[in-house]
Amino acid sequence: MESIEEFFRETLRLHYFNTLKLPFKRETLDNFIAPFMIYLRELKKWNKAYNLTSIDDDREIVIKHFIDSLLYTCFIEEGDLNLADVGSGAGFPGIPIAIARPSLKITLIEPSWKKCAFLKNIKRKLDLRNVTILQGRAEDLDEKFNIIVSRALWRIRDFVKNCSHMVKKGGFFLISKAVKIEEEINEIPPNFKIEIKEFELPDAYDFAKKSKRFIIKINDAYFRN
Repeated sequence: MESIEEFFRETLRLHYFNTLKLPFKRETLDNFIAPFMIYLRELKKWNKAYNLTSIDDDREIVIKHFIDSLLYTCFIEEGDLNLADVGSGAGFPGIPIAIARPSLKITLIEPSWKKCAFLKNIKRKLDLRNVTILQGRAEDLDEKFNIIVSRALWRIRDFVKNCSHMVKKGGFFLISKAVKIEEEINEIPPNFKIEIKEFELPDAYDFAKKSKRFIIKINDAYFRN
C-alpha cells in the first residue's frame, strides 16, 4: 500500500492544485507535504490524551481535515491581510491556511486551554511565525480582521451575528458546509452579498466516490471599522 506521504501528494495534486487551478511543481508539493506530515503525527499523538478529533485514520485526516481546510483558499489571495479562525479546535482550517498562505497574519481563536496547548505546540513545531493563538470566545474580542473563517461551528446566521463586530470594512466571512445549505442561506439578511463555490471531496479509499463541499463567502458593504 502507498505511504501516507504518497497518498497526500496525489490528493494535493488532484484535489487542491488541479481543482483550484494552481501552478505546481514537485518541489512545491514537497514543501506542502513536509509540514502537514508533522501536523499529522502531532495530531494523532495529542489526540490520545486530549481527544482533539474523532477522526484518527491517516487518510481520513488528509481528506477531511487537510484538503477540506485548504479549499478555503479559493477565496483567499496572498497579501498583507489578517484572518481569524473562530473555534479553531485542532487548527482547522487556520493551520492549513497558514501553511498555504504564509503572507497572511492568522489568529486562531479557541476557548479550550487543552486545544490551545496543542495549537501552541503545532505553531512551535512548524515555526509558523504568521500565527497567533488566543484563548477565548469570539464574542468577547474587540480585534478586527479582514477575513473571518469557521468550520461549521454555528449555523450561518449565528456565525454572522456573533462575529460581525470583528470584521473590518470591506472584509468578509468564509464558512464551509457539506449539505442542505439552502435553508441556512435563506436565513441570511438581504444586505449581505453571498458567493458560493462547490467542490467534491473524494472518499479516502475510493477516489471515484465523492461528497459535496461548499465554501461560502459572505460580505456586507455596511461592515464598520
